Amino acid sequence: MVAIFVAFMFVSLILVDLSIAEWNAWRIAQSQRQIRHADHAPVGVWQIPEGVSLSTAHTWSRADRAARLKVGADPFLAYAIGPLQRIAMPKIGKRVVPGEALFAIEHNGRRLLVPSTVAGKVVAVNRLVQKHPTLLSSDPLRHGWVCRLSVAPSTVSPRLTRSGEHARQWLETEFTRLSEFLVPRIPIASPLGATSQDGGLPAPGCLSELPRSVWKEFAAEFLRWR
Repeated sequence: MVAIFVAFMFVSLILVDLSIAEWNAWRIAQSQRQIRHADHAPVGVWQIPEGVSLSTAHTWSRADRAARLKVGADPFLAYAIGPLQRIAMPKIGKRVVPGEALFAIEHNGRRLLVPSTVAGKVVAVNRLVQKHPTLLSSDPLRHGWVCRLSVAPSTVSPRLTRSGEHARQWLETEFTRLSEFLVPRIPIASPLGATSQDGGLPAPGCLSELPRSVWKEFAAEFLRWR
């Protein structure tokens, strides 16, 4: 009986080890599949509506008839951050200048200050996205807008904005830069790290669990206002 019990325990341990190995392999495969799917095109990222311009700070804007700009985080920024927990809105009436923080996005105690690329005055904020911050990730170019600015047309520099096909090509370049940025900053043991080194694009929300130091480096590298 003792021999049978020992044999049973031995077989059970082997089965447990195999189950753990299979689970880890499945988890890695799922992560890699998600990342490699992004190689083809993250849903909605390349679809830049007519009249929408993207800035070097990874904000987007659209002018209306009253010479006001509706502004939000562009699809690249929304994709990299993933679902948000909070958006800190600017105060209505606040005047901003290029390079000054326009709004802040937060997730798991990490914070990004998103700068303005124009001079203007905040005339409205999106209370819907303030109440439901995930809209900035799920629908950044429509319901996920952040605020409206009253600006003089002369303050909007064409050098800092891109639209149409130019915007789409620029986003492709930025996603390539994001992969290169993440490679030395993600542990090789993680599924994301291993796949990034294979040349795949990172998964949506790739910054969400990385330390604050990486968020600061990301801001310095990608949220440029000039």
